[in-house]
Amino acid sequence: MQIEQATRIFKLGSLSLPDPDPSLSPEEAVKLYAPTYPQVAAATLSGPEIGPDGQVIYEVQRAPAKTKG
Repeated sequence: MQIEQATRIFKLGSLSLPDPDPSLSPEEAVKLYAPTYPQVAAATLSGPEIGPDGQVIYEVQRAPAKTKG
């Protein structure tokens, strides 16, 4: 019997981003997308949820927009 690691997916709006490095924590892995998607630098993660194909899905929550008071 062989145990396989579940595939992680990061949802950024309508985009599904594959896990860039499964050896990292989810927070560290999603930060690797910051050069391409700058909004993930200040984002938080929610989840995980298990998808229909057994994938582990993390939702990338954008930081709220800052406004002057």
